[in-house]
Amino acid sequence: MKLFDIALKDMLRSFRSLFAVGMMVAAPLLITGLIYLAFGGISGEQRDMSVIQVGLINADAPSPDISFNLGQTLVEMFTDASVVDWLNVRVYPDVAGARAALDRQEIGIAVIIPAGLSAAALSGEPSPDTMVLILHDPTLTLGPQVVGGMVMSLLDGVTGGRIAIEVIQERHAARGLAFAPTQIPALIGQYQTWYTDFQRATFHHPTQAALRLVAPGVDETAAPMSQILGTTMAGQMIFFAFYTAAYSMTSILREQEEGTLARLFTTPTDRTVILGGKFLAVILTVILQGAALMLFAGLTFGIHWGRTDSALLALVAQVVATAGLGVLLIALVKHSRQAGPVLGGGLTVLGMLGGLFTVGIQGMPAFLDVAALFTPHGWVLKGWRLALAGQAPNELLLPFFIAVAIGAAMFALGAILFRRRFA
Repeated sequence: MKLFDIALKDMLRSFRSLFAVGMMVAAPLLITGLIYLAFGGISGEQRDMSVIQVGLINADAPSPDISFNLGQTLVEMFTDASVVDWLNVRVYPDVAGARAALDRQEIGIAVIIPAGLSAAALSGEPSPDTMVLILHDPTLTLGPQVVGGMVMSLLDGVTGGRIAIEVIQERHAARGLAFAPTQIPALIGQYQTWYTDFQRATFHHPTQAALRLVAPGVDETAAPMSQILGTTMAGQMIFFAFYTAAYSMTSILREQEEGTLARLFTTPTDRTVILGGKFLAVILTVILQGAALMLFAGLTFGIHWGRTDSALLALVAQVVATAGLGVLLIALVKHSRQAGPVLGGGLTVLGMLGGLFTVGIQGMPAFLDVAALFTPHGWVLKGWRLALAGQAPNELLLPFFIAVAIGAAMFALGAILFRRRFA
């Protein structure tokens, strides 16, 4: 029982410190909360998906000898029944009316379809006067990108149709076959039908699109905000878990300097039991910290940590790795004055190399991912990424065993150094 008594005493000493509790729980939650508020929280996610208010002005009137009306096709695309849930379109007779509505914020985006658009698109010789103009509220970001993407997709399709006709003509000529101009309207109609179906699948029914980009191991049903917060919270939880483990071990340094550790060694209690109790205190403290952060993050930010068994594996790997590094670092420190630079500088550098501070940023250089695997932080983070993505426990076995092996090795080395110091 003396082992647990010593562990309980050290744990209570740590939790009585407001600074320690702040670094264990408050700091990671605060950092994640700031990101949560910066992105507007859950409500911000809903605002991004609100109905886009668009005004249309169609001045395109092709000549009678052109059967293709690109302006009307654009109008039909924006007024299709499948987009009414997220796109509200108003048709204006002239540009002045649309600009006035934009100024009154009745609409956020105005799409101006110029005269001669159809002829310029088919000829492949556009001019500034025949380009579609999109005006928008400068405070909007997502809506103009969506509308601009829809317009560009349709115009690219027209360009593709023109190129297809030219290729058909060239192939007929190369084979010595006759090609009647009267065939062009029918070919344009066939191409337009195919491209309209393709475009509708892409913009109106994304789940049926011909092209999908999916990151391996990512749960597509999870909301983007939840993914960002989940990985950010995991990074902060790991960083402060390493800090907590090392900070908890500084009790040995403080007791050594205060003389209480020497008096404790004079008692009948074996020194191995005394050191074991302090090591156990570190492990239990990190377990409580991780459980508390997961609970509070789930309740506050709606973070789903994946499958329970996978999350448990990730947490165990985190506990072993953090406890091991904490014991080893403090074993190398001679007195409490050295502990500050070691904890503040060393753990921060390792956290940066482990990718804990850039976990929610996309497009980071690939060499940073490689560098992270040379730290225990990187392997613990890898396990949490898989758990957050909803992966089964067998997918976490590699990062789990590597993190545990590293942690156990550091723990054993630190324990040997402590035993030699106090032999």
